[in-house]
Amino acid sequence: MKTEGGRSGASGVGRGLAVAAAVFGVMALLGALLGPLWWWLAPRPEVTALGDGDVFAGATEEVFAGEGYFVLITATAGIVTGYACYMIQFRLSERREQDLRLVLLLAGFLGAVAGSALVWRIGVALDAPAREVVLAAEPGDTVTGALQLQALAFLIVWPFVHVLQYGLLDGISLLRSDQPGVPEPLREPESLAPTPPSPNGQVPHATTAPPASEGEERTDPESRRP
Repeated sequence: MKTEGGRSGASGVGRGLAVAAAVFGVMALLGALLGPLWWWLAPRPEVTALGDGDVFAGATEEVFAGEGYFVLITATAGIVTGYACYMIQFRLSERREQDLRLVLLLAGFLGAVAGSALVWRIGVALDAPAREVVLAAEPGDTVTGALQLQALAFLIVWPFVHVLQYGLLDGISLLRSDQPGVPEPLREPESLAPTPPSPNGQVPHATTAPPASEGEERTDPESRRP
């Protein structure tokens, strides 16, 4: 038989997995939508066909502009998704005390990797007609080059910027001590401060008035009567 704590723990795990799956799916969908945007914005360089699909592109601005647009689009996506993912887990943790920071960080990172790959593959696939023209060109012909991403290292731009933005917001929240879902440390009940010990190491007791000496004049009212 499951206890109440076991049911609560299972519910928390299921909630975290559901949120992670939703974040991953949305980011992958965003990558699929940004692929046509890259294909539409990126300029195409004029290249010289060498035969069998090989081309000589040279070192013009258009050659690097296509990859530059890819970096710009995916970096912007990383900033937006990093902010959105942190705000989502912040609101969800406020509604129900559960730390979702690590779950959303991993889901967002994997979603950014998938989204970046989709931007690349869909953008290149949409430029298939230009690639067929290059394949059919005779050696020496000048044709418009097809969209491509030669530096595959640019695929990490989106995941890197996403994690950087997410970590920056978490650092700000840590400095402000307003991280929802993180249990606060238990505070010990305040107790009365102990009496400081005397110089000889003993705790002083309540002082009483010393007895009057024999030669000292009594000041009580009985002694003043004749």
